[in-house]
Amino acid sequence: MSQFVHEQSHHHCILFLVVEILTAHAKNEWPSPTIKQLSNITGYSEESILESMEFGTSEPEFLLQ
Repeated sequence: MSQFVHEQSHHHCILFLVVEILTAHAKNEWPSPTIKQLSNITGYSEESILESMEFGTSEPEFLLQ
């Protein structure tokens, strides 16, 4: 697998987790978590979270490929 595809897949997985967390917060009417809180919850670095929000996609079709 090329480095680019691997990085894209990594971003998509992290973004999927972030979207799940944000959805749960919204559903429970909790305040949105900060990037630092997302990092603590997911175990990924703040930089990875931000990169995933920039470069990832939440389209389920891609995640299932």
